[in-house]
Amino acid sequence: MKIFFLLLLAGAALLLFYTVMKAKNYAGKDRSTAETDDVEFHDQQLDQYFTLSYRGYRMIGEKHIQPKEDSIEVTKVVMTAAQPTRLTGFCRNDLYMMEECILQHFPYTSIEWRHPINELVLTEI
Repeated sequence: MKIFFLLLLAGAALLLFYTVMKAKNYAGKDRSTAETDDVEFHDQQLDQYFTLSYRGYRMIGEKHIQPKEDSIEVTKVVMTAAQPTRLTGFCRNDLYMMEECILQHFPYTSIEWRHPINELVLTEI
């Protein structure tokens, strides 16, 4: 009977250890890998950087602000891939969808893409 309780206690300890490790792995995962066709735009108004994700591809944008005639506008956005090695299957249509979203938020901006995405750009905006 004593051995049965020790085995039961050891099994409970292993189950608890497994649950804790699984929870730590889930909390550390990048949740931007969802395969959705929606473009998600996350911007903090006071920050210089913003993130943009589309179909699991996550980009980081750097805003450059300059004064215009009667206001201050974002005039240039420099985009880089958060994880360039995960860009398999990325195509021009994905790029154009992201550019469309950026231009909705910052209509007077020029967009510059950094390597390796700049290889897909046909015309500079």
